[in-house]
Amino acid sequence: MECTNHKPEETIMAHFSDAVQWRRDLHKHPQPAWLEFYATGFVAKKLAEWGYEVKLGQDIIDERKLLLLPSAGKLQTEYERALQDGIKEEYIAPAKGGFTGVIGILKGSQPGPTVGFRFDIDSNEVTEGASDSHRPAKEGFASQNPGYAHMCGHDAHIAMGLLLALHFGENRDKLKGTVKFIFQPNEENLSGASAMVEKGLVDDLDYLFGGHVGISGNEAGKISIDVHSILALSRFEITYTGRSTHAGVSPHEGKNALLGACAAITNLYAIARHGGGASRINVGTLEAGSTWNAIPDRAYFRMETRGANNTINGYMVQKSLEVLQGAAKMYDLDLEIKPAANAISGRSSPEMIALGMKVAEKLPSVKQVIPEVAFNGSEDVTVMMERVQSRGGKVLYVLFGSPIFGGHHSSTFDVDETVIRNGAEFLASMQAEVTSDTVTERL
Repeated sequence: MECTNHKPEETIMAHFSDAVQWRRDLHKHPQPAWLEFYATGFVAKKLAEWGYEVKLGQDIIDERKLLLLPSAGKLQTEYERALQDGIKEEYIAPAKGGFTGVIGILKGSQPGPTVGFRFDIDSNEVTEGASDSHRPAKEGFASQNPGYAHMCGHDAHIAMGLLLALHFGENRDKLKGTVKFIFQPNEENLSGASAMVEKGLVDDLDYLFGGHVGISGNEAGKISIDVHSILALSRFEITYTGRSTHAGVSPHEGKNALLGACAAITNLYAIARHGGGASRINVGTLEAGSTWNAIPDRAYFRMETRGANNTINGYMVQKSLEVLQGAAKMYDLDLEIKPAANAISGRSSPEMIALGMKVAEKLPSVKQVIPEVAFNGSEDVTVMMERVQSRGGKVLYVLFGSPIFGGHHSSTFDVDETVIRNGAEFLASMQAEVTSDTVTERL
């Protein structure tokens, strides 16, 4: 590649129009958790062309962590869809069966630390709006996959990551240390990060950077540096099994799984909230019964707990288990509890927050620095953050400002695409700072 001597913001700006097209291409071809074959192939091909070492498939995803894996039929359908949409099979063959995601590694010509950048790649299971007031629909880059859409900005995250990766590729002769790009699947179901962490993929990182578009900053050019109140979360699949019988002739011989589930759900919501901080519980779906006159012998629901920190979430989980087991005993039912996702609370390293403030204040693209903001949701990047911090590394998670129009996960979500450039500039500048000659060891 031809190398330049430009500042990060200049080399990134030179390819910004390409990044916009990448984002729009990805927006047209969304796929959700463990099905992100198009994004995987799209990213892998570009990284390979730019000189990165590319890792895929079971080299980066722990099979034991493939929680809520889609059916074999759906996995095959979405795999074939990516091929039909132009993805080369050599870049997604290792991902077949749900092992999606990409790791890209580039070693610089000069010694230095290993710096990681994490970007999520999955879409939502949402049908995108078709009104002319919705820009992707009006300008012809709305989702072509019914029922799937990038309504959280992960397409912009991917484009931001690729723009940053291209910047380092073009400046490899001046790159100090190693950069590792983590394009993570299945953030929405909060189990993709764990699947990668279990493969040791962040264990060599001295620094880890991540972020999200929108959330709190509703203008392009805003950036939130100290993001707190990332809630710990646990999700479970719950199944009660009883005995079916005729509801009129022999109800006394039945064991009503639906009744047990309803009792459990009612009492889950009655758990006393923790006095030490925010605590949440929700049951999002319930399936039971088959007809009018049969005692339901099976009831299935999905539930989640959240807490302001790991201790509070642990309290909610423990109390939930007591309620679930109590309902099973009360109605003489068998109970199965399957973990479906786990995300811990987390916070950026203080040194990185301070450095991020200094870097942001110097960037021309930054219009306003928001020192502190509450996330008030869950994000599985915290699993990676905790692993890096536990091994002595430093982490930073920021929010990149952009209007989000209909709101996250809505059918009319969209972003101001300048957030792609703004985010890449900030992350490139952070990497330059932590590898500068003035930094001889971890901050």
